[in-house]
Amino acid sequence: MSEKKKPNPHAGHRNRMRERFLKEGGASFEKHELLELLLYNTIPMQNTNVIAHRLLDSFNNSLTMLINSDHRDIVEKGNVSTNTAVFLNVLAEMLKRCQKETLQQKVALNGIEKSGEYALNLLKYETTEKFYMLCLDAASNLIKVIDIAQGSQSRVQIELPTVVREALFCNAVSVIFAHNHPGGTLHPSNADIELTIRLKEALDTMNIYVMDHIITTNDNYFSFVKQGLMKQITQK
Repeated sequence: MSEKKKPNPHAGHRNRMRERFLKEGGASFEKHELLELLLYNTIPMQNTNVIAHRLLDSFNNSLTMLINSDHRDIVEKGNVSTNTAVFLNVLAEMLKRCQKETLQQKVALNGIEKSGEYALNLLKYETTEKFYMLCLDAASNLIKVIDIAQGSQSRVQIELPTVVREALFCNAVSVIFAHNHPGGTLHPSNADIELTIRLKEALDTMNIYVMDHIITTNDNYFSFVKQGLMKQITQK
């Protein structure tokens, strides 16, 4: 007499996870469960719960760090295919663009706190240094966010003619500069201060007012105006 085959406790697991998501929404899922569900799209016929845990463990339990990491690091540390790593990187880029679309909506940046929080939200998914110019109208309403430059984890190269041209194209009355320090150092470097001076001088010739320069880290920001640096630059 043959032994009865034991039922597979994992049979139908993926369908149950999808149905749960449709019924309850994503808020009820732990981060590893969301990642597990996401990995169904690139990893067939495997236990993606185990893979999700391995990926998170390899990137400090941070979804942000995971999807924004270089695809080669994801492959090596997570022991996944290049296809899966690229899928996660594409997701990261889509999240950035969704964030920027939301931030592009009309908003008044008429105070240091508003500008600082806006810059934090704009730059929070970036893992390399990015430099933005926020173009404002006469009422300090945001007209457009201009991506001026991007670089490595420690520096960007800014072209003054590009900054002036973009500000003029937007009919900006004033601008706010914002860039991040991925390394975590909040205070401006001497190069940051010198750059701000040169940017202000170039825009002054076009009667475009530089309201502030904001530097962000993961969870904090430095305002040139709040710390008195813009006043010192203006007096030079």
